[in-house]
Amino acid sequence: MKIFKLSKYLIVLLLVLFVGIYSCKPKERIVQAASELEDKTNSNLFEDILENEVSYSTFSSKLNMSFSTGRKVLNSRATLRIVRNEAIQLSIQPIFGIEMFRLYIQPDCIIILDRMNKRYVQETYDDLKKEYPIGFNFYTLQSLFTNALFIPEQSNVLIDDYNKFRYLQSSDNYLLSGRDKLSDINYSFCVNGNDQITLTQMYMPAKKYSLEWSYDEFTLVEKLFFPFKMKVSASSQEVNLNTSISLSSINFDESLTLDSSIPSSYTKVELKEVIKLLADKK
Repeated sequence: MKIFKLSKYLIVLLLVLFVGIYSCKPKERIVQAASELEDKTNSNLFEDILENEVSYSTFSSKLNMSFSTGRKVLNSRATLRIVRNEAIQLSIQPIFGIEMFRLYIQPDCIIILDRMNKRYVQETYDDLKKEYPIGFNFYTLQSLFTNALFIPEQSNVLIDDYNKFRYLQSSDNYLLSGRDKLSDINYSFCVNGNDQITLTQMYMPAKKYSLEWSYDEFTLVEKLFFPFKMKVSASSQEVNLNTSISLSSINFDESLTLDSSIPSSYTKVELKEVIKLLADKK
């Protein structure tokens, strides 16, 4: 069934990580990249990028997600809520707005609720890294969703971190790149003339895992410019996935209550059990 296959791809996708976006909210203006880049010192460029990032305490958006595995395209609605540095909640609603999966992610663990089968997964990042090619943490995922710089294994990025990157400049983009020795992640950010991140890349050579997360349609929202389209490609030895996500009804700094409760009637299972059962569905 399409629902089971979609659920499978959603779970695998969020573990291997990737996404894309489109908005129903009226767009006041779409920002175009500057035709020419300015000559800047590395530290000035780094500071400008940080200053250009959206500052928020909470973030919420409705999503329209389209998944492609090369042979099929599957679509789903979702709702994304973020309380900065505390929690990320993603509610998956494939049909009729009915929640079938909920992912609740904190800095130290991830919870997945399988509403269809009344099961749940609760794993720490350390446990997940033993089974899956996850080279990121909560703060990396938060930054990817909100178009921000990150440094693997760090909770935030400071101006003084500019010397952790290498810098290159082409005719129309700046490129910042780095490598985290602890996680064996090579990562880079492509930045346009408006100091906006247009592409984030991650690559783990040992595990042959790569991620490309691109951003487009930077649109004015509450005096802030934010990308309304994202496209993500993730690949590993076992899976290749491409996703686009359209954002709508974006809100910053509104009061949010995220629910991490697990119904007492749900049975705890390991993540690999959920993935295997979903993979076996036809």
